[in-house]
Amino acid sequence: MKLSIQSLARIGVLATLVASGHASASEYGCKVLLCLANPASNGGPKGVAECVDPINRLYNDLAHGRPFPRCEEAEATGNRAVPVNDPFDPCPASLQPAEPDQYIVQGQPSTSSVFGYSQTGAPQFGATTGQRACVGKLAGRYQIGGKDDGTAVNVYDQVLWQKAQSPRAIDLYQDNVWYQHVHW
Repeated sequence: MKLSIQSLARIGVLATLVASGHASASEYGCKVLLCLANPASNGGPKGVAECVDPINRLYNDLAHGRPFPRCEEAEATGNRAVPVNDPFDPCPASLQPAEPDQYIVQGQPSTSSVFGYSQTGAPQFGATTGQRACVGKLAGRYQIGGKDDGTAVNVYDQVLWQKAQSPRAIDLYQDNVWYQHVHW
């Protein structure tokens, strides 16, 4: 997601407040919020030299159980950061996390296939400690194994597999809309 011109203007106002020393007691929180907003494609939260110290301090504070710093100026406009404990990024907008305890494969209905679907890859268990599936629309199901001891496989039109990362993360919201998930 790209920043809107309105969001960039608000960030510019915050940057001016911080630089001018008018950010009151929340200067640290405002610096942190600005740094967290830096997209991964631009180096992420530490991608700007002025952000290295505040972000290092933030990670140290959070690791020691200290509260997340606040930036009242940003919160008033719907911009905030929320610590979360989730090793996976949110699924893209058109996908949702797969239900746990199911086998999943990407495919489309096909009359020329043994199971009735042309598949991309082999069925995999949808949720493990090391990966999670984000899935699109259910295209159908088929059974492998015996009738009484077989396993159902759910076929989705889209499947995106995510690898687990550090569960320590921060969700960033701009204009009250989720913007990005930062693992630390």
